[in-house]
Amino acid sequence: MAVLSVCSTKGGVGKTTLVICLADAFARQGGSVAIIDADPNGHIASWRDRAGEDCTVDVISGVTEKTILDRISEAASRYSVVLVDLEGAASQAVTYAIAESDLVLIPTKISGMDLQEVFRTYEVVQRAERMLRRSIPARVVLTQMSPLQSRVAQHARQEIQGANIPVLGTEVIQRAAYQAIHFTGATPAGPDGDPKALGEVSGVLNELLAILAEQQAS
Repeated sequence: MAVLSVCSTKGGVGKTTLVICLADAFARQGGSVAIIDADPNGHIASWRDRAGEDCTVDVISGVTEKTILDRISEAASRYSVVLVDLEGAASQAVTYAIAESDLVLIPTKISGMDLQEVFRTYEVVQRAERMLRRSIPARVVLTQMSPLQSRVAQHARQEIQGANIPVLGTEVIQRAAYQAIHFTGATPAGPDGDPKALGEVSGVLNELLAILAEQQAS
């Protein structure tokens, strides 16, 4: 029963797409998983309508600032993993979700402007830590990268790690497979999924599951 919130104070970093991919990949491995759609845009619910009968991911939508704590608590009692897709702004709902999380994932592109939002998002995590007087692990994942940006990604990684924020080893490259998800409902973990995209999603998922397992063992 692990709660993983995915958030960024900046939109357009692939947050919702990553949530969908991670949830579906975990479900297709036999795990029980729910997505709490706390983003007012409601893209998760729209994806689930297109995903087909072979998809076993449950989606909890219509979540508000007033109900998010109850929805997280209820889902955590029923599913092995609960992914919370949060709105792209610092709000009370975001703080509530982070406070209930076992792990926070912060997706980012590698531009200077996007990196500044990583630090802003991490500050929200730190405020929740101070409020609760407990550690809330957070990880950054580099997303929507061009294959030609490896050197820039290295600099971005060093800058984030220089601020003592851990970064996942797996990077998510910009691929047509991710862009098609919201039109077709098919994810990289599906029967006809893109193997390269699936490798990235699986890499991120395995890193996150390892972190959660280490926490539970400690």
